[in-house]
Amino acid sequence: MAESLQGIDRLVRIFEAVAAGPAPLSRIAAESGLSDATALRYLASLVSHGFLERDPVSRHYRIGMRMFLLGRSAIGGRDFMAVATSVMARLVQEVDETVNLGARAGEDLVIVHALESSQPIRKGAAVGEKDDWHASGLGKAILATLPLVEIEKLLDHHGMPELTPRTLTSADDLLRDLARARARGFGVDDEESVEGLRCVAVPIRDASGSARYAMSVSAPSYRLPHARLNDVGGALRAHVQVLEAMLDYHPDHDRTE
Repeated sequence: MAESLQGIDRLVRIFEAVAAGPAPLSRIAAESGLSDATALRYLASLVSHGFLERDPVSRHYRIGMRMFLLGRSAIGGRDFMAVATSVMARLVQEVDETVNLGARAGEDLVIVHALESSQPIRKGAAVGEKDDWHASGLGKAILATLPLVEIEKLLDHHGMPELTPRTLTSADDLLRDLARARARGFGVDDEESVEGLRCVAVPIRDASGSARYAMSVSAPSYRLPHARLNDVGGALRAHVQVLEAMLDYHPDHDRTE
């Protein structure tokens, strides 16, 4: 019995090592606490059963179709918020900062969910509050997926008030910032909505490439310096892509307007 449980523990650690993305044998072995030879035996068996796949060129291992289908069946009829909450919880554990979920409601942007970090000083809007399209990471993330005419409509409706000395109050400046957001895959609120607060946000896109929701990581600017933005943005993008896959959105991430 003990040996069987040990084998299950090893499988769990291997799946966790691969879940973050394609990985070589050496990294999987290191992260699962196994020797290369032992890890290779487990990996070969998992590949033969379709739970993992091995890229013939890079020789990296990734989640296989059989595991993906099992994961999809586990989601079953769970709704968007249930799935989003599970992804947000994993992201909080990874970055240890507050994670927010925003949604477009008509012409407004509303915070619909937030999970706080364990940090003593936490930054972020309260659930139910409206956020600013032009100054928030969530707003920029969603705007970056919309056609120009829709962006202009929202800006005309809400205006672009100066909230801090760093707020972008020119439509041309904002459009250039949205282009940067599309290029790097995430929007940034660089102390533009609240002084001392920095935020990174990624749209949750449907099959058309547009987004009703976005997810963000927010923190005091000293804990989220510019040097950390790419790492946090990359982690956020990876988690959002998992969420999109779980919901069967299959968005076209190359879509731009």
